[in-house]
Amino acid sequence: MNQKKLFLVDGASDNLLSNLDSRDIALWLIDLPKECPQLETLISFLGLPWRLVLSEVSDKRLISALDQGSRSGDDMARRRGFVQIVDSDPSRITFPQRCLPIYLLNGREGSSTSEFENRLRRMTMVEDLRRSGVRQVLVVAGNDYPIPQELSDLWESGFRTQLTITSELENAETVLNQWLERSTGFASASLSRESPDRFIESVLHRYVERFAEQRKTIRVRDQFGRIQRFDITEIDEPERPILEQFLVIEDRDLTPLSPEELSESDFNSFFQDPMTSWRPYAAGLPWMRDDQSRRNFGSCLSRLNSAGPQENCIAYITTEDGAGGTTLARTLAWEYGREGYPVLVAKPFPFLPDALAVGNFLTRAHHLIGGETESPSRHEFRAFAAARRVTSSLSGWPTNSIILLATAKRWDGRFGLKHFLWRGLVMWRYLSLLLALNGRLPVKT
Repeated sequence: MNQKKLFLVDGASDNLLSNLDSRDIALWLIDLPKECPQLETLISFLGLPWRLVLSEVSDKRLISALDQGSRSGDDMARRRGFVQIVDSDPSRITFPQRCLPIYLLNGREGSSTSEFENRLRRMTMVEDLRRSGVRQVLVVAGNDYPIPQELSDLWESGFRTQLTITSELENAETVLNQWLERSTGFASASLSRESPDRFIESVLHRYVERFAEQRKTIRVRDQFGRIQRFDITEIDEPERPILEQFLVIEDRDLTPLSPEELSESDFNSFFQDPMTSWRPYAAGLPWMRDDQSRRNFGSCLSRLNSAGPQENCIAYITTEDGAGGTTLARTLAWEYGREGYPVLVAKPFPFLPDALAVGNFLTRAHHLIGGETESPSRHEFRAFAAARRVTSSLSGWPTNSIILLATAKRWDGRFGLKHFLWRGLVMWRYLSLLLALNGRLPVKT
């Protein structure tokens, strides 16, 4: 027998906030509450990192304010990309890699379109919701019927997700129970006891408080061997984020630990997956039987620092699967990261690396390290000449070579590793690329 139940909740659950942080939730705005929050609060709420927003509301003042704030490089833009206001068929639009689309289901206020165009726009926007794969949908209903007709149609067609509703309707509980009884298949929903205006303010306040942005700070060694620290949080492009595919070894990861400071969970997780944390490396858990690999890789960096970009190199570790090649590579990366060589690490899942996007990121990093007072435009970063011009001006920082660590088997394919290496060594300067391959050989260059 299919279970149908309406859960009454006091406010936004921790699960809702977690789904919001991971962008696994969509917002459906049916109507504004009677006691509508201030415009600034409402804009901040709509600008949270939802996967997408479907809005029946097309108030000119609200949409104009969202439009004006959609290009600011603020904290939220770094989490979900820029806001994209969509008032037409989204199937004809190419979106950036990461963005927050706000679909105006009724088009812009005052716009004149045919009945067919209106139906097509709504259908294609709702189709984007169906294809998004979100775990949860939050419906803000005001005083209107709390379940949109298109959402009911999606549910009848087999669409399933966690459903949370906040509504001002006096008999919202009865209405939702009746809807659940009519629905086919498993169906459950949560109804907030909080009024929509309080719910909006609560979600905004709790999310900002609980998921405060963590700044990313790296170590860089200057020409005199002194360690400097640079905040690179704002150099990643919001629409094409490199740090979704790569991570940097941050300054906080490079503080040595004594063996006693390593927790049992850190110890056990290292043997299950050595890529989950840098703490075991900071405690010296990986043991290097032979110091030759460290010396070989150190000589690569020394030549690059002394001779310049013509000594750009690829260092590779060939080893059998499960023989510790990736752990050795990460150990070397951590040790030289501690000495002030910035390290960019490819995340352990298959993806096609974009040499140009990585090059743009590294160029911005060089600008930051080199003390540029004005950051060049994105279009300048796209030119090889710009990359060469930037890095050649860093004569005062000869030791800021960047180490890029990857497991090559994740990048195999004709247009994967080969293309990335060719573009990388042509475009970037002061780069050492450390790869883990299959086979049993020491580090080579």
